[in-house]
Amino acid sequence: GRQQENGAWMEHPAVTSLACTAIANSGELSEAEEDAVNRGLDYVKTFLQDDGSIWNAEIEQYPNYSTAVSLIAFVVVDRPQDQALLRAARGFILGSQFKDEAADGVFYGGIGYGKQLRPDLSNTQWALEALYLTDHLDREPATTDPAAAERSELAWERAREFLKQVQNLPEVNDQVWVASDPENRGGFVYMPGESKAGTVETEDGVDALRSYGSMGYAGLKSLIYARLDRDDPRVKAVVEWIRKNYTFDENPGMKDAGYYYYMHTAAKALAVFGADVFTAADGTQDDWRQSLSGALIKRQQEDGSWVNENGRWWESAPELVTSYAVLALEIAAGNEAVATAK
Repeated sequence: GRQQENGAWMEHPAVTSLACTAIANSGELSEAEEDAVNRGLDYVKTFLQDDGSIWNAEIEQYPNYSTAVSLIAFVVVDRPQDQALLRAARGFILGSQFKDEAADGVFYGGIGYGKQLRPDLSNTQWALEALYLTDHLDREPATTDPAAAERSELAWERAREFLKQVQNLPEVNDQVWVASDPENRGGFVYMPGESKAGTVETEDGVDALRSYGSMGYAGLKSLIYARLDRDDPRVKAVVEWIRKNYTFDENPGMKDAGYYYYMHTAAKALAVFGADVFTAADGTQDDWRQSLSGALIKRQQEDGSWVNENGRWWESAPELVTSYAVLALEIAAGNEAVATAK
């Protein structure tokens, strides 16, 4: 009902892509729903640039974010006419990764809003999801070029290095800001040297960065996409942090800020983690799908939308957060193709 005549939601390619993905992932579509998705993706396609990026180059400053979110929509819908776009957008994202280990330092392997801007975990997790969902394009039988698979493997290797730099785990991250106290150990932060949840003073008087919910799940999802299994110490550490902070009532460490982003990311992360029952730190075994769904359903507005009274990160926009909520509900209901590439 909020789609515009030109096929857009909010005149924004990334928001439009999220809405299209939410509709397309809902199961068998009606003719009207198919039309809405096709008109939406055709709108997004008008922002395709010569280098494969998909973004509004006139007014926006985040080509990587917009390209990654849009690529996820195109690969989920999987229209025949968009196959060249998939490869082009994937190539742009791969080219945007920070690749100079000596020059980039703690940013090596990450991806930011644009090629020249510092990487952060939020942008990196979107980019890695898009690369994960299109990884088959660099493998046989989609390609017979061995260099493509090598390029893909190197990108995942670099990504694992960046993920070390945003995890509060001193065994792999030797930065001075790393928090190793039980409350923060194993969790993730926004970017090397910055947490949106603020700092905590260590026993040595150093301001360490606080772990928080949305980045914890973003880190877990990204580690799994980057081919680390459950027995890897980094995965174990973030899972333990999530166990201690397991809730769908708020974004741990941020309260209501970014709540719907948090729920959307949590659903994807728990789906790729692969356990229907999640055990909290107190031993409680919870059906996360039911709990997450219940928390979202009780927050739905009478007109069918969701909206966050805390408008940080655009969450006062119902088109955006309704897309987050619907996608989270779909994943919780078992339609996980958008997260797991099944």
